[in-house]
Amino acid sequence: MRERTDPLVPLLGLAVALVVVGAFGVVFYPRFVRWLGPHEASVVGEPPSPTATVPVWISRTQDGVALVLEADSDVGTARALDLALEGGPYSYLRLSVYNFAREAEFLLELPRAGFASPEGGEPARPAAFVLRPDASEHLQTVLRGLGAVARLEVAKGRSGHALLVTEGDPRRRTAFVSGELRFERRELQRRVLASWQKRPDWEEFNDF
Repeated sequence: MRERTDPLVPLLGLAVALVVVGAFGVVFYPRFVRWLGPHEASVVGEPPSPTATVPVWISRTQDGVALVLEADSDVGTARALDLALEGGPYSYLRLSVYNFAREAEFLLELPRAGFASPEGGEPARPAAFVLRPDASEHLQTVLRGLGAVARLEVAKGRSGHALLVTEGDPRRRTAFVSGELRFERRELQRRVLASWQKRPDWEEFNDF
Protein backbone atom coordinates (compact mmCIF):
# COMPACT_ATOMS: atom_id res chain seq x y z
CA MET A 1 0.00 0.00 0.00
CA ARG A 2 1.35 3.42 -0.93
CA GLU A 3 1.62 6.03 1.87
CA ARG A 4 -0.39 9.20 1.28
CA THR A 5 1.60 12.39 1.07
CA ASP A 6 -1.42 14.70 1.01
CA PRO A 7 -0.53 17.61 3.45
CA LEU A 8 -4.20 18.13 4.26
CA VAL A 9 -4.30 15.10 6.58
CA PRO A 10 -1.66 16.24 9.13
CA LEU A 11 -3.07 19.76 9.03
CA LEU A 12 -6.52 18.46 9.88
CA GLY A 13 -5.02 16.38 12.69
CA LEU A 14 -3.26 19.42 14.10
CA ALA A 15 -6.45 21.47 13.92
CA VAL A 16 -8.38 18.80 15.82
CA ALA A 17 -5.66 18.65 18.49
CA LEU A 18 -5.75 22.43 18.93
CA VAL A 19 -9.53 22.38 19.28
CA VAL A 20 -9.29 19.69 21.98
CA VAL A 21 -6.58 21.58 23.88
CA GLY A 22 -8.53 24.82 23.56
CA ALA A 23 -11.68 23.18 24.87
CA PHE A 24 -9.77 21.87 27.88
CA GLY A 25 -8.37 25.36 28.54
CA VAL A 26 -11.74 27.08 28.29
CA VAL A 27 -13.98 24.50 29.93
CA PHE A 28 -11.97 22.29 32.26
CA TYR A 29 -8.91 24.31 33.33
CA PRO A 30 -10.89 26.99 35.26
CA ARG A 31 -12.70 24.22 37.14
CA PHE A 32 -9.37 22.51 37.81
CA VAL A 33 -7.93 25.75 39.22
CA ARG A 34 -11.01 26.34 41.38
CA TRP A 35 -10.69 22.80 42.68
CA LEU A 36 -7.06 23.41 43.64
CA GLY A 37 -7.76 26.91 44.97
CA PRO A 38 -8.67 26.00 48.57
CA HIS A 39 -5.51 23.88 48.84
CA GLU A 40 -2.99 26.45 47.55
CA ALA A 41 -1.93 29.78 49.01
CA SER A 42 -2.30 32.77 46.74
CA VAL A 43 1.02 34.00 45.38
CA VAL A 44 -0.09 37.55 44.67
CA GLY A 45 -2.53 38.08 47.54
CA GLU A 46 -5.11 40.81 47.89
CA PRO A 47 -4.05 44.31 46.78
CA PRO A 48 -3.92 46.79 49.67
CA SER A 49 -7.00 48.95 50.06
CA PRO A 50 -6.45 52.64 49.15
CA THR A 51 -8.47 53.63 52.21
CA ALA A 52 -6.33 51.56 54.61
CA THR A 53 -4.10 53.60 56.91
CA VAL A 54 -0.32 53.34 56.95
CA PRO A 55 2.14 54.74 59.48
CA VAL A 56 4.42 57.59 58.49
CA TRP A 57 6.77 59.68 60.62
CA ILE A 58 7.08 63.36 59.85
CA SER A 59 9.44 66.07 61.00
CA ARG A 60 8.68 69.79 61.09
CA THR A 61 11.97 70.69 62.74
CA GLN A 62 13.33 72.40 59.62
CA ASP A 63 11.67 75.60 58.38
CA GLY A 64 10.38 75.27 54.83
CA VAL A 65 11.51 71.64 54.55
CA ALA A 66 9.27 68.57 54.83
CA LEU A 67 10.88 65.35 56.07
CA VAL A 68 8.95 62.08 55.89
CA LEU A 69 9.82 58.52 56.92
CA GLU A 70 7.90 55.57 55.46
CA ALA A 71 8.18 51.86 56.24
CA ASP A 72 8.53 49.31 53.42
CA SER A 73 6.79 45.99 54.19
CA ASP A 74 7.93 44.09 51.07
CA VAL A 75 9.69 41.16 52.72
CA GLY A 76 10.86 39.62 49.44
CA THR A 77 12.67 42.77 48.37
CA ALA A 78 14.11 43.23 51.86
CA ARG A 79 15.66 39.77 51.89
CA ALA A 80 17.27 40.40 48.49
CA LEU A 81 18.77 43.71 49.66
CA ASP A 82 19.98 42.16 52.93
CA LEU A 83 22.59 40.25 50.92
CA ALA A 84 24.50 43.48 50.38
CA LEU A 85 24.44 44.61 54.03
CA GLU A 86 26.25 43.63 57.19
CA GLY A 87 24.02 42.12 59.86
CA GLY A 88 20.29 41.79 59.35
CA PRO A 89 17.71 40.69 58.53
CA TYR A 90 16.46 44.24 58.21
CA SER A 91 13.29 46.24 57.81
CA TYR A 92 13.62 49.20 55.48
CA LEU A 93 12.50 52.82 55.81
CA ARG A 94 12.58 55.55 53.21
CA LEU A 95 13.53 59.05 54.30
CA SER A 96 12.23 61.71 51.89
CA VAL A 97 13.25 65.38 52.02
CA TYR A 98 11.27 68.07 50.19
CA ASN A 99 12.75 71.58 50.09
CA PHE A 100 9.77 73.89 49.64
CA ALA A 101 11.06 77.27 50.77
CA ARG A 102 14.79 77.36 51.51
CA GLU A 103 16.70 79.37 48.94
CA ALA A 104 19.97 77.72 49.85
CA GLU A 105 20.47 74.00 49.40
CA PHE A 106 19.24 72.02 52.36
CA LEU A 107 22.01 69.76 53.63
CA LEU A 108 21.28 66.75 55.82
CA GLU A 109 24.17 64.75 57.22
CA LEU A 110 22.72 61.37 58.15
CA PRO A 111 23.81 60.24 61.63
CA ARG A 112 26.03 57.16 61.61
CA ALA A 113 24.44 56.02 64.88
CA GLY A 114 20.99 56.31 63.31
CA PHE A 115 17.66 57.48 64.71
CA ALA A 116 16.62 56.11 68.11
CA SER A 117 13.06 55.48 69.31
CA PRO A 118 11.50 56.06 72.75
CA GLU A 119 10.43 52.40 72.75
CA GLY A 120 14.04 51.29 72.51
CA GLY A 121 15.18 48.62 70.09
CA GLU A 122 17.64 48.98 67.26
CA PRO A 123 17.92 52.48 65.79
CA ALA A 124 17.06 53.20 62.17
CA ARG A 125 20.51 53.53 60.59
CA PRO A 126 21.50 54.80 57.14
CA ALA A 127 22.00 51.82 54.83
CA ALA A 128 25.19 53.47 53.53
CA PHE A 129 26.93 52.72 56.84
CA VAL A 130 26.15 48.98 56.84
CA LEU A 131 26.91 48.36 53.16
CA ARG A 132 29.25 45.39 52.75
CA PRO A 133 32.40 46.24 50.79
CA ASP A 134 32.38 42.77 49.23
CA ALA A 135 28.75 43.00 48.08
CA SER A 136 28.12 42.50 44.38
CA GLU A 137 28.48 45.61 42.26
CA HIS A 138 24.92 45.13 41.02
CA LEU A 139 23.41 45.16 44.52
CA GLN A 140 25.55 48.11 45.59
CA THR A 141 24.29 50.05 42.57
CA VAL A 142 20.68 49.14 43.38
CA LEU A 143 21.06 50.20 47.01
CA ARG A 144 22.67 53.51 46.11
CA GLY A 145 19.86 54.12 43.66
CA LEU A 146 17.37 53.47 46.47
CA GLY A 147 19.15 55.96 48.73
CA ALA A 148 22.08 54.25 50.46
CA VAL A 149 23.84 57.59 50.94
CA ALA A 150 25.51 59.34 53.86
CA ARG A 151 24.21 62.83 53.11
CA LEU A 152 21.46 64.61 51.21
CA GLU A 153 21.73 67.95 49.41
CA VAL A 154 18.34 69.20 48.25
CA ALA A 155 17.86 72.41 46.28
CA LYS A 156 14.72 74.54 46.55
CA GLY A 157 11.79 72.93 44.76
CA ARG A 158 13.51 69.54 44.68
CA SER A 159 13.41 66.34 46.74
CA GLY A 160 15.94 63.77 47.90
CA HIS A 161 15.71 60.31 49.38
CA ALA A 162 17.75 58.14 51.73
CA LEU A 163 17.41 54.50 52.75
CA LEU A 164 17.42 53.49 56.44
CA VAL A 165 17.47 50.03 57.98
CA THR A 166 16.47 48.66 61.36
CA GLU A 167 15.94 45.27 62.96
CA GLY A 168 12.43 44.18 63.82
CA ASP A 169 9.17 45.76 62.71
CA PRO A 170 9.36 49.58 62.92
CA ARG A 171 5.68 50.23 62.21
CA ARG A 172 4.72 50.54 65.90
CA ARG A 173 7.46 53.03 66.75
CA THR A 174 6.08 56.37 67.93
CA ALA A 175 9.11 58.44 66.91
CA PHE A 176 12.63 58.42 65.45
CA VAL A 177 15.04 60.94 66.95
CA SER A 178 18.59 62.12 66.40
CA GLY A 179 19.73 65.35 68.05
CA GLU A 180 17.25 68.12 67.17
CA LEU A 181 15.80 66.12 64.30
CA ARG A 182 12.61 64.37 65.40
CA PHE A 183 10.14 62.31 63.35
CA GLU A 184 6.75 61.73 64.96
CA ARG A 185 4.26 59.04 63.98
CA ARG A 186 1.08 59.80 62.02
CA GLU A 187 -1.39 57.52 60.25
CA LEU A 188 -2.55 58.43 56.75
CA GLN A 189 -4.76 56.72 54.21
CA ARG A 190 -2.74 55.13 51.42
CA ARG A 191 -4.47 57.22 48.77
CA VAL A 192 -3.86 60.45 50.70
CA LEU A 193 -0.16 59.68 51.02
CA ALA A 194 0.11 58.60 47.37
CA SER A 195 -1.67 61.76 46.20
CA TRP A 196 0.61 63.98 48.30
CA GLN A 197 3.72 62.20 47.03
CA LYS A 198 2.58 62.80 43.47
CA ARG A 199 2.04 66.52 44.10
CA PRO A 200 3.76 67.54 47.36
CA ASP A 201 2.22 70.56 49.05
CA TRP A 202 3.67 72.45 52.02
CA GLU A 203 0.34 73.47 53.58
CA GLU A 204 -1.08 69.97 53.29
CA PHE A 205 2.08 68.57 54.87
CA ASN A 206 1.57 70.83 57.87
CA ASP A 207 -1.96 69.42 58.26
CA PHE A 208 -0.72 65.85 58.56
